[in-house]
Amino acid sequence: GCGCGRNMTAAVVSGHSHAYGMAMEENSLSHGALHQSQQDYEQLVLNSNKEGMDFLRKGQYKQAFEQLKYAEAVVVAKQGEDAPTNLMSVTCNNLGCYYKKVGKLHGALSYLRRALQMEVDLNTDEVTLAGTHLNICAILSKLEKHDKAVQHALSALELINKRVSNTDPAEVPIDDYSVLAIAYHNVAVERDLLQQYDKAAAAFQQGHQVAKRCL
Repeated sequence: GCGCGRNMTAAVVSGHSHAYGMAMEENSLSHGALHQSQQDYEQLVLNSNKEGMDFLRKGQYKQAFEQLKYAEAVVVAKQGEDAPTNLMSVTCNNLGCYYKKVGKLHGALSYLRRALQMEVDLNTDEVTLAGTHLNICAILSKLEKHDKAVQHALSALELINKRVSNTDPAEVPIDDYSVLAIAYHNVAVERDLLQQYDKAAAAFQQGHQVAKRCL
């Protein structure tokens, strides 16, 4: 998980939700060998992503890279490079996490921006979209592009706020509240670094209230 303490770095949302991104592509052929091979293909890509992220968490970067690049190659061979699909957005997201972890921030940014564009095209749910915005925010912050970072943090905040406010409070998952708290935290950090101190203090306060009330 990601803490929401008042440390002056933009927090990230971990890749776990993307590693198990089980949104499957619809296949118009519901019977026969083609459907089976489509299911096998999806399973292969998701398994490679899951194994890649498991290696990444264990610090086995070479194996993580091999698994994630293999998943990407399989998707590209099947669907082409730019077709927006759930499998490709999951894979790009996880490669973004990999590149961030090994300190290759421009590579990370490139993959996460591709993932974000696909998620928008696919009408992906708000929590996933917000998570991608927050991960992009964290990378831009490390690159000291705080004006751009705050825009992504605000986009995440708007998305997750919309989701939470449209849901019965008793039914909002704890993960949604933690993403909301992280979004407030990141807005606050970036405002602070931009010397917008009043706005930073307000966002810290709102994030603290969410964390205290819901987490």
